[in-house]
Amino acid sequence: MRTKGPGFTLLEMLTVVAIVGLLAALLFPGLAASRRSAGKSRTKVQFAQWTAALESFRTEYGHYPQLDSSGLVNGGVTANDHLFHDILAARKRDGSALAAGSPARVQNKRLISLHVFANNEISSAGMIGDAFGNTMIAVLLDRDLDGVIKRGTDFTDLPLVAGLAPGPQDFPDAGIRAGVLFYCPAPGATVEKPEFIFSWK
Repeated sequence: MRTKGPGFTLLEMLTVVAIVGLLAALLFPGLAASRRSAGKSRTKVQFAQWTAALESFRTEYGHYPQLDSSGLVNGGVTANDHLFHDILAARKRDGSALAAGSPARVQNKRLISLHVFANNEISSAGMIGDAFGNTMIAVLLDRDLDGVIKRGTDFTDLPLVAGLAPGPQDFPDAGIRAGVLFYCPAPGATVEKPEFIFSWK
């Protein structure tokens, strides 16, 4: 007859469960912070790629494109047209050709593909988003081509993203020496605790 070997007692099982729970509590916040940091880095890479595309447009045509007056990447989007996407991709979001006389075709008249948008950059609703899926993204252009993006000459007010706008500590009154700037709210940003992802910082 076989004898039963020694097993775990209830106390030993509870001790193991407690240790695993403690290790998980220590590990998960670190993973979340790493994920957040990686998402910010990916968003900055997107901003750099979009900036390069807009700079290529300026090189080709001698000026930056006229985007939506809201100053938002997804501003003025309709079911068929997305000005930011259509100008840079030289195609519609569904891959079809731009219609003759459409605002994007009028501006990118040579139909130069300046940026190929990845699937993860376009939401199921057809909006362009950052690495976190946030679609509230501001774009500022050096309209007078003096090398500085400044309130009053290039824009009236900084566009609000999720109800937030950068303060003077992030966007000085003297402006920022650049041709193209992007910013969006960081995950978890609130009016009480505003936090942004900037292309210039």
